[in-house]
Amino acid sequence: MRTRYKTYADYGMLKSDEEKTRERCMKASAEERLIILQCAISAAPGLEIAIYDSITSGAGYRTLLRMGRQIPAGEDDFYAYRRKTLAEISRYMRLLGRWKE
Repeated sequence: MRTRYKTYADYGMLKSDEEKTRERCMKASAEERLIILQCAISAAPGLEIAIYDSITSGAGYRTLLRMGRQIPAGEDDFYAYRRKTLAEISRYMRLLGRWKE
């Protein structure tokens, strides 16, 4: 299946996990922000800075464009790679034992 068609369920995430992960990323410490950046580099090479900015600030594709960010992908692909990155962040945080319920 192409990345652009995958949902959170395809990555093994529930909707509630997605919301918790996004909230956690916006409140992340400096060390966790490094983990977020590493996951963005791994999941979305070429889009990593835009994805990182979106995840840590909560800004969407069009907001980033208005802020002057150059994004080398269309809106559908941007959000697909953002979903993939959030799934990888969630999985990595659980693996490291940093996820507290």
